[in-house]
Amino acid sequence: MNRRTIHLASLLALACCGVPANELPDLGDSALANLPPHEERRIADLTTRELRRSGAVLSDVEIADYLQRLGYKLVAASNDNRVNFRFFPIDDGAINAWAVPGGVIGVNGGLIVLTQHESELAAVMAHEIAHVTQHHYARMLESQKGSGLMSLGALALAILAASRSSTGDAPMAAIAATEGYQAQRYLDFSRDFEREADRVGMQTLSSAGFDVRAMPTFFDRMQKYYRNVDNGAFAFLRTHPVTGERISDSEARAAQQPYKQWTDSMDYLLVREKARTLQLGNRGAIDYYRGTTEQKKYASEAAQQYGYAYACLLASQYEEAWKHLELARKALPAGHPMLESLAGNIRNQQGKYEEATQIYQAALQRYPSAPALGYGPIDVLLRQGSAKEAVAQIEKALGERPSDPELHKRLAEGYEKLNQAGPAHRAMAEYYALIDEPTAAIEQLNVARRSGGDFYQLSAIEARIRELRDRIPLDKNGKPIKDRDDGR
Repeated sequence: MNRRTIHLASLLALACCGVPANELPDLGDSALANLPPHEERRIADLTTRELRRSGAVLSDVEIADYLQRLGYKLVAASNDNRVNFRFFPIDDGAINAWAVPGGVIGVNGGLIVLTQHESELAAVMAHEIAHVTQHHYARMLESQKGSGLMSLGALALAILAASRSSTGDAPMAAIAATEGYQAQRYLDFSRDFEREADRVGMQTLSSAGFDVRAMPTFFDRMQKYYRNVDNGAFAFLRTHPVTGERISDSEARAAQQPYKQWTDSMDYLLVREKARTLQLGNRGAIDYYRGTTEQKKYASEAAQQYGYAYACLLASQYEEAWKHLELARKALPAGHPMLESLAGNIRNQQGKYEEATQIYQAALQRYPSAPALGYGPIDVLLRQGSAKEAVAQIEKALGERPSDPELHKRLAEGYEKLNQAGPAHRAMAEYYALIDEPTAAIEQLNVARRSGGDFYQLSAIEARIRELRDRIPLDKNGKPIKDRDDGR
């Protein structure tokens, strides 16, 4: 395990142990008394912060937006939608997904690519959502009360090691420290919870309108692939043991449901190809798409040509990228915001700024809620050196979306290009504050303070620093948990 995983595990242990048992609220459920909702939220917040610090999150607006929309479609159909779920695409080719108490769900790029249909991706996410809504970690603690099986810190270590290990062996290392029969009890409870997550997840899948048969189908296919290629890629099967019994149970439950035909959305098809390109790398992806398009081995020509165009863009082959984009547009005459976003990006990279701006503006008229399109005109201005105009546009956009961290990040870039250090650091501080990095935000504000300013600006900086200090997480002794110097 790397330093980041160990650091996060220690934070989780501190967060979970921060409230004495006799001070926990009576929630009417002895299991939840071991890990009440407010502690689950703290775990989720700490996990989110560490994920962002580690660089594990795939930094792609379109993939992240799609996972959020798909995730909340499932949450809305689940048996408990009170949890504030957060869904993250993870930059990892291993086939895995995982859940953390408090509603943090990670989905590896490798798993997205392996799925053949949207219902399969939804099935895995519904399964992970069920782990959270059924409070499996809290119930595990309750079942082990008095046995000394695993401390909450060790459990947190196992959870996070599982999420960050490509082989899935790290949780076993944590368990190996306990006695043999206790480890077996842990695995027994895990199997029980996996079966329950299957059952509840299938109910969610059905309520959301997806094909429930996708769950046993995908698990069965993963298991067959895993038997033939045990190279550590199938981390999901190590952390979520799939047995023939589980697959049979899922098939039996699916057979009792009325058949529902779910047509894969174009969002899913395009996102899957974008994830594939990022996983293969531009050269590998170009070879892959050259083969599939020449042999016509695809279910969606538009998605294949989009993936080909995106791979060419990453390889700086702009004319080739435009050629395949045009083929994608021809195959999908109804259009799609991801196609237009790619078009604007290609022209922007070519330095055809006027055409890029026109593409973005026309696309925004059709798809006003597409996040990548909203950043497009700003990115064109920043790239062509019109920083003053870019800052003005960003300030206007922030009037409508003040909590958008990407806008603050671009604002910092704009001010930096204008050689305005103070405003640049203040904008970057707001970016960090919005992604829940109060210590890093304070660092930026301290730099901004040293850059000077008038009385009102310096007073505003001091006030913001005080606000952010109150957001730094505390350990069980009330001391700030931080691994950065906040400048004091």
